[in-house]
Amino acid sequence: MTLQPGIYHAPGRRPGRFFALLFLRAAPEAGAPAAAATLAELWAMYEGLTAGRLRDLDGVTLPAGEDRTEVLLGIGRNVFGLAGTGRPRPRGLGDEYLFRSAEPSGGGPLLRGSGLRYAPDVRANMATEHFCVQVIADTKLAVDRAVVETWKALADMAEPALSVTTFYLGFQRNDHRSWIDFHDGLSNLRSEDREGVIAIDPGADEDWAVGGTYLAFLRLAVDLVGWRRLSRTDQEFAVGRDKLRGCPITAVGEGGAPVVATGCPVTGTEIWEKANDRAFAEPPEVSDPRVRAGHVQRANHHQRPAGDPGTRRIFRQGYEFLEWQESAPGFRAGLNFVSFQDTPGRLLRMLTAGGWLGGVTFGGDEERLPELASLLRVYAAGIYFVPPLADGEPFPGAAALGVATG
Repeated sequence: MTLQPGIYHAPGRRPGRFFALLFLRAAPEAGAPAAAATLAELWAMYEGLTAGRLRDLDGVTLPAGEDRTEVLLGIGRNVFGLAGTGRPRPRGLGDEYLFRSAEPSGGGPLLRGSGLRYAPDVRANMATEHFCVQVIADTKLAVDRAVVETWKALADMAEPALSVTTFYLGFQRNDHRSWIDFHDGLSNLRSEDREGVIAIDPGADEDWAVGGTYLAFLRLAVDLVGWRRLSRTDQEFAVGRDKLRGCPITAVGEGGAPVVATGCPVTGTEIWEKANDRAFAEPPEVSDPRVRAGHVQRANHHQRPAGDPGTRRIFRQGYEFLEWQESAPGFRAGLNFVSFQDTPGRLLRMLTAGGWLGGVTFGGDEERLPELASLLRVYAAGIYFVPPLADGEPFPGAAALGVATG
């Protein structure tokens, strides 16, 4: 069994630049067989999309090579409350890995011990449904089309057991930076470590979950107004990198200026190119408390082997977003944070443990700089089991819904 497409862990594998995450809810009266029947039709449609076929354009093939599309299915904990399920609930969907609900009046903590909080205008978390569908593609048209084709497929069914409750869109910048203007994703796992962190090993979970993974999703709004009040130096210490070069900060120099790693980036390369990968996948250990408080240091401790869950390493794929809002500045900018790991405990402990991200929103001197303490706000959060691909299944994880396979 193998991991589903849409997890770009292999060396040289680059994700498409556009992203959609759809959430599907089962009808109140639906059992597992009805949900499985609807999913089987949807998955056949998604397989057609990845091959360049559209349901309403029989015999027409989309231009080859222009719209590479990959689709991944996640299963939420509520599925295992449906009548007729065929497998025990995976351990990573247990109560200890639940995000807290937003408060009825809005806002509230995401996790006990974490500094992350729901935005004040969030009264319901929309990312806790029965299923999620991740679509990654090379063009915005391709991910938008997947959303519309999902609606078409459900609309054409006589009695669909599932409905789309919401979806989120995102994109990756071609300059490899995030909305706060710093290089993003530089501290991801080394290629050789990734599958050991992502894939569930025998004995670590239910037998049927082996070879799968867990998807964690956070939709985070970024307070750009507050961020831009900070000096470049304060921004750099908060992130833990030089703003222009992307080099990790290693010490505090004369006059409080940040000191960065020598030989960075490698002469003649950009910071994200392969020659720099090993140096910045794991930024150097530092002793100065101001440097240690930065986001990069808090999120990337250096224990090995990375496959040990105690290292709290994760494999993440981030996609920015921008959407209109009525209040100033007239838009909401942020990040669709997606991570894959063999147990959600890796991420949740990273977000709650002291010395990691526990108690802080982002990192840096949040007591002195209130802008950092409110830099990120949560708009949605969820955890889903991503079953492995298995021969004979009409969709990934079909056996969990009681579907007999050959």
